[in-house]
Amino acid sequence: MPTSGYRPPFAPHGPYATQSPPAPPPKPPKPPKRPKERSALGPVTFSLIFLALGLVAVLDLLDVFNVGASAYFAAALAVIGLGLLVGTWFGRARWLIALGLVTASALAVATVAESYDRFRGVDGAVTWAPASYQDLATRYENSFGDAVLDLRSVDFAGHNTEITVSVNFGAGTVVVPPNVDVTAVADVNAGDATVFGQHQPGPIGGSREFTDLGPDGAGGGTLRLFVHINAGSLVVTR
Repeated sequence: MPTSGYRPPFAPHGPYATQSPPAPPPKPPKPPKRPKERSALGPVTFSLIFLALGLVAVLDLLDVFNVGASAYFAAALAVIGLGLLVGTWFGRARWLIALGLVTASALAVATVAESYDRFRGVDGAVTWAPASYQDLATRYENSFGDAVLDLRSVDFAGHNTEITVSVNFGAGTVVVPPNVDVTAVADVNAGDATVFGQHQPGPIGGSREFTDLGPDGAGGGTLRLFVHINAGSLVVTR
């Protein structure tokens, strides 16, 4: 046995051994999170969407504007955008993002469909006769053949309207109501034109403007016609 130096204890776990520190008490459980309060932004925005659609419908019924399907989707999208903007400060309504994407897609489809409806191109002899202001297109085009645009059933009172008529090869005739104030811009490359009784034989040579207020004078709405004839004849009359 060694006479000096370290000697291990005879009873390392006896009463004189070094005591280990007591185990720390268990941590108390975390309190449950308070449930988030439901934001009122979503229901309020949804209600405003219906209010905006109702307002557009009233304007459509009163014939204040020429309202199409795109106007309804645009009104709904504007309200959704306003709701998302308010949501950056007050409340949360993340489902408005999905609703906004769907509405934007519908607006794009409706806009494209209406643009095709306003650009009415055909081949062969054709007569356009819109029955009301709502049926009116902003552009009429015919490639080959005579074309007649009969506007006598359209009430232009209270409206400021622009219409373009284009005929590539053929005769173009536009008949307007008796009371609407008309300014016709005629452009005939090869042919002649008769606009409100004023005859222009041969090519006009650039566009010329004709104004006719009708037998009643000023009033009854305004109509600005842009008529282009590539090769053929043009007649604008009442």
